[in-house]
Amino acid sequence: MVSDPLAVWWAWPVRVARKVADGPYGPVHADPVTVMGKITAKRKKVLAPDGSEVISEARVSMPATTALIPPGSLVTLPAEFGGRECEVLAEQLHHDGLGRTPNFYSIDLT
Repeated sequence: MVSDPLAVWWAWPVRVARKVADGPYGPVHADPVTVMGKITAKRKKVLAPDGSEVISEARVSMPATTALIPPGSLVTLPAEFGGRECEVLAEQLHHDGLGRTPNFYSIDLT
């Protein structure tokens, strides 16, 4: 028996190195951690933090309780999704109330 009924939603391990600052030689990232998520490989237009429109190649959705993953963070997708390293373009918390899907947090990736 699955202890977390939403575990089927968050099926893929994703490595996340959160951006913590801007240093003299570029962004500074925390040590990578693994989070479980749902990956959607789909190209779409999203708004970056500066208000510009950018193209996202993938989205990772995670439990709504996931700690903030700020834009500029680095994400490594599982081998089944190419194993590539991506940059976080935008992040968003989604609350669906009593809808068919759970509340979730998502990041849009390069």
